[in-house]
Amino acid sequence: MPPPLPTVHDIAAVLAPALDAERYAVEGDPTGVWLASDRPVRRLGLALEAGRPPYVWAEGVDAVLVHRPFGLWPARLPDGVGVLAAHRALDDRLTTGLNPALADALGLVPDAAPLRRDGTPVGLVCRTDAPLAHVAPRIEAAFGGVEARAGVMPVTGAVALANAMTADLIAEAAARGVGLYLTGQIRKPGLAAVAAAGIGVLAVGQDRAEAWGLRHLGTLIRERWPAIEVVEIDLPPRQPGST
Repeated sequence: MPPPLPTVHDIAAVLAPALDAERYAVEGDPTGVWLASDRPVRRLGLALEAGRPPYVWAEGVDAVLVHRPFGLWPARLPDGVGVLAAHRALDDRLTTGLNPALADALGLVPDAAPLRRDGTPVGLVCRTDAPLAHVAPRIEAAFGGVEARAGVMPVTGAVALANAMTADLIAEAAARGVGLYLTGQIRKPGLAAVAAAGIGVLAVGQDRAEAWGLRHLGTLIRERWPAIEVVEIDLPPRQPGST
């Protein structure tokens, strides 16, 4: 017998480990239930932004999981529609940085030691037996495209997953054998270090990185409650066959 349909409170509890929700329980920076509802969730929307009313998308869902709920007008939502939010937790844990789930999806094996910025873990160095020219198309397929490229990618090497692109991070990554540096956006201060290190950079763009995290959470929800229909509201399109 399939499990009964959940409320937003049940969904938040299931997503909490993936989002390290207790750590990110900061007032004003939401992780979990943003607008409570006891309605069973049969249809859940995924959205980067709540947007401004009228909330046309809310007419067809029981709840929405939104990355940036700021500015949402709860009074303009249909009665009973619940809202879940994942903001900084998603940025930190489920985009291009400290994201073991992404490494696994790309067939990469993370080192035990993360990449650090001012002592704070912000990324992973991952090993692969595949040529980097084979890894790059996996990345493009997983995110539905690449926004920008920099540097020259060697034939082999490790892959860095990073939420930032600074000269120090590039230098540390190169010292650890990285040949391909995956991030959200190209940052000019890091370009000289990229050229000096002789590595390649792929930047997938902020929206694509955040959409990957939302889709991953949607997959976790479907695995727990197969009867739930998860729909995408404003996510950038993916390539056919991407996961």
